Amino acid sequence: TQATAASRPTYQVDASGRGYLSFDGVDDFLLTPTITPGTDKAQMFAGVRKLSDAATGIIAELGIGGNYGVRISSSAAPTLASVSRGTVVITVQSASIYAAPVTAVVTGLGDISGDLVAIRTNGIQVTNNGDQGTLGNYAASPIYIGRRGGTTLPLTARIYHLVVRFGANLTASVISKAESQTAAKTGVVL
Repeated sequence: TQATAASRPTYQVDASGRGYLSFDGVDDFLLTPTITPGTDKAQMFAGVRKLSDAATGIIAELGIGGNYGVRISSSAAPTLASVSRGTVVITVQSASIYAAPVTAVVTGLGDISGDLVAIRTNGIQVTNNGDQGTLGNYAASPIYIGRRGGTTLPLTARIYHLVVRFGANLTASVISKAESQTAAKTGVVL
């Protein structure tokens, strides 16, 4: 939801007939009600067209600041990143440069107790197995889409598809199927 009309991303349709939400890189964002994951494992699948490398922008993030959380984001580097956090933040960036404008299927995988943070960009995975610190579940928090906590790191992109799942780690086959579905909705060939 987004109560402030000026901060709502706009729904548009691209030249191929695919619907997306357009985030302006200034003040657009959405948030869910508070979600209590009840687990320390998360998977995020996003079909995104990154439109700028000027600044880092949040695609989707559960928990901000010191909370146990997980996120995927576009970076000014220009790369894409995935983060998972117990009491220690562990980040992993895509292996390749994804300079704007670029359309990609971005998957973030987090597992606090399994010391796993992975980003998959168009099926290519990079993993960081750093210790995420004290074990615990992801924090009860809204999911912010397009901006951190509604105040910083605004996204300049189109989001075609977004799925956030909390629960047991998925098999490689299920991840591949979810990415194929995301690719079809985004116009990406994997």
